[in-house]
Amino acid sequence: MKIVSINERSEQKQKSDLLEVLDDLRKQIENGHIEEFVVSSMTKDGEVEIHASVKDLIGGVGLFEIGKNILISQQTLADLYD
Repeated sequence: MKIVSINERSEQKQKSDLLEVLDDLRKQIENGHIEEFVVSSMTKDGEVEIHASVKDLIGGVGLFEIGKNILISQQTLADLYD
């Protein structure tokens, strides 16, 4: 029997969720649905990185800003319905 702490289980779930998102992005790219993307990530040390595959800088900045606005809007809506 393996004993797993709650924190370890939470870390395993987080890793599984991250990989699920990456798998979905890969499938959408392979299907031709996604042509450009901008992603922010944070390392265990708290360093933030931006990963981008864009046609030009202006498009990359636009994608980043639109994503930020969508995230804020969705959170605001979720707070309203809680």
